[in-house]
Amino acid sequence: MSDMSASPVPKLSVEEYFALDRVAEVRSEYYDGEMFPVITAGWEHARVAVNIGRRLAERLDRHPCRAVNSTVRLRVGPARFVYPDFMVVCGRPVFTDDKQEAITNPKVIVEILSPSTADYDYGGKFALYRTLPSFEEYLLIAQNEPRIEVFRKTPDGWLLSSYVGLEATVRVESLEIDLPLSEIYFEAAP
Repeated sequence: MSDMSASPVPKLSVEEYFALDRVAEVRSEYYDGEMFPVITAGWEHARVAVNIGRRLAERLDRHPCRAVNSTVRLRVGPARFVYPDFMVVCGRPVFTDDKQEAITNPKVIVEILSPSTADYDYGGKFALYRTLPSFEEYLLIAQNEPRIEVFRKTPDGWLLSSYVGLEATVRVESLEIDLPLSEIYFEAAP
């Protein structure tokens, strides 16, 4: 029996990641040389995403901030890139390069929770987001029930507020806007 060592897996550079991700059918996040495919969302996730996107855009009309969806990459470290479900950028977006392939200055980040990503969204991804100086509020939206949890940056750390039920309204303090859960979980009659 021979002693076989595992061959090291070569790491991708940031440039290689961008080149591959640009042409891929499925987007991937990038973490220190490795690519991880973004999981495809289901019906409930997509329905809530459309509603939150529409409501954010409406509330931010004539406002110095703009919402962007999950097609925009976010750099959360020198060799770490993710695709949040939504981000709100106030003022000019700060890009990582001339190609404008990733931003670095969101004020608000929104994730729609799915069973396969909820732990990461609450834990590892939130830890990465907290490294961004511009980041002030994090909305975690349940897809199967009217529930939104908001982490707000305060001088003493991050404060968690929970909003449950169709009668509840989320106050996004850093943007000075309100989001009624009845509008986010709205489903048109067939």
